[in-house]
Amino acid sequence: MRLYKFILQVIFSAIAIGAEAAVNDYSKEHPLLFGIDMDYPPMEFIDENGKPSGYDVEFTNKLMQRLNIPFTFSPNTWANISGDVLSGRVDLAMMVYSPYRKDSTNYSKAVFRLYYQVVYRKKDASHYDIRNMTNKRVAYMSSRPIRDTLTRVGAILYEVKDLSQATIELSKGRYDAIICFRYQAKHLIKKHKLNDLESEDLTLTPREYCYVSHDKQLIDAINVELTKMEDEGMIDDIYGDIYTSFDGINIPDWIWYLLLSLVFVFLIVFIVVQQRYQRQLRREMLRAQYSDCMKTAFLGNISHALRTPLNAIIGFSGVLEQDDGSLELEERRHLSKLINDSGHQLLYYINEILELSNIEGNELQLNRSEVDLDKVMQGYADESRPKLTEGVTLSVEGHVGHHVLVDEHMMRFVTMHFLENAIKHTKKGSITLIFRHNKNQLYIAVKDTGDGVPENLRDNIFNILMDKAAYLREDLPGLGLTICKTIVERCGGSIGLEQPAEGGSLFWHTVPVKEVK
Repeated sequence: MRLYKFILQVIFSAIAIGAEAAVNDYSKEHPLLFGIDMDYPPMEFIDENGKPSGYDVEFTNKLMQRLNIPFTFSPNTWANISGDVLSGRVDLAMMVYSPYRKDSTNYSKAVFRLYYQVVYRKKDASHYDIRNMTNKRVAYMSSRPIRDTLTRVGAILYEVKDLSQATIELSKGRYDAIICFRYQAKHLIKKHKLNDLESEDLTLTPREYCYVSHDKQLIDAINVELTKMEDEGMIDDIYGDIYTSFDGINIPDWIWYLLLSLVFVFLIVFIVVQQRYQRQLRREMLRAQYSDCMKTAFLGNISHALRTPLNAIIGFSGVLEQDDGSLELEERRHLSKLINDSGHQLLYYINEILELSNIEGNELQLNRSEVDLDKVMQGYADESRPKLTEGVTLSVEGHVGHHVLVDEHMMRFVTMHFLENAIKHTKKGSITLIFRHNKNQLYIAVKDTGDGVPENLRDNIFNILMDKAAYLREDLPGLGLTICKTIVERCGGSIGLEQPAEGGSLFWHTVPVKEVK
């Protein structure tokens, strides 16, 4: 440990000595020359009074004061500045880090990161990305990574010197798109009042914005001071708008909307469930402790059901967001499919929870209408057959011969759920949809030769949400059977499960109906 501290002290001492040497190389008679772009707003530019202005100018003033280095600005065009830095005609400038130049000059640590955006006309497209720029006319300022990327996708390249003029020409139709940094896009659209243009982020690796110089001792001294300024919050103070509004960590808006929506929905569900159990507690004071246990189990299971797909969405979208271009197209498509599937699963659970909450909140309205049972049941079977495993048959057993008054929406919900469960668990054999009408009662059942219901679930299959250990098991049937039970009971019917001797399962329910004469 002592040796480690000693080595660090030697390193810091060497850096300090180098920094002091760098400072002593400049004087009022021989000031440091800082090259700035004459037209690179809002970072650096020459204002209407002929004075250097911009975020870089303000920050460099602070940095040079802290280093006690006399300096002067040397305005020029960007094409000349890059050459002046590399040749040593100017002592210091600010550039985007380039791995192609790292061996020919010296870069400081990053002041902040720059993120790419694409600018395009609103009327031409609702979305632009690298993947759909094939044969598009795309303008950009000199950048080897951008040029190589656009060449790979087959874009028509236009390397421009004046990004401001190029943005105006984009609005007039000369180009299909411009690629630039995020703050440039926002600044130029606002500056020229080009309301017909739109900008959005690109899935390209962000670039580091650094000081660059031929003088390594000067860069070492700047690195030491940048660390201090970062700790003091001075970088954020000066580059505040750029760093936070333009170049902070970018999480797509749809993720924020999704998370906020999920939180909002979960809060609504939580409130509804709380109110449901509070009413039950008021009605049944003698069962208060039992009801409290049921509430805890219910919320635990809902949380578990929502958490799994939500974690998948956040996790896989994070992988896509941090992708530096190393993922293959098929890998990106696979991750996108996983996110989409998890989203559908999450939507399914939320819809079931809301359906259950509405029913339990006495919001269920029965809407009876005249129905031809023979035709409707055959329709349910026809709709389900395309989902059958190969070799499995689905038949209809029953005949009524007249119309009845029944809530067809509720009848369909329960019956189709029974059929979907049977299809899911029947890999061979048959499924039979059974129905019959007896006086004022309709009996509907779905019998299958599938896996059957595990013994440990049979007694509580329609009340799985109330099982306090449910979320610990992996063989749960979901929320649908609980909803089916609630619907049937609110309609005045009953629901049940039978285990046929020959195997499989038989789910049935009854509902009151009226015969139409």
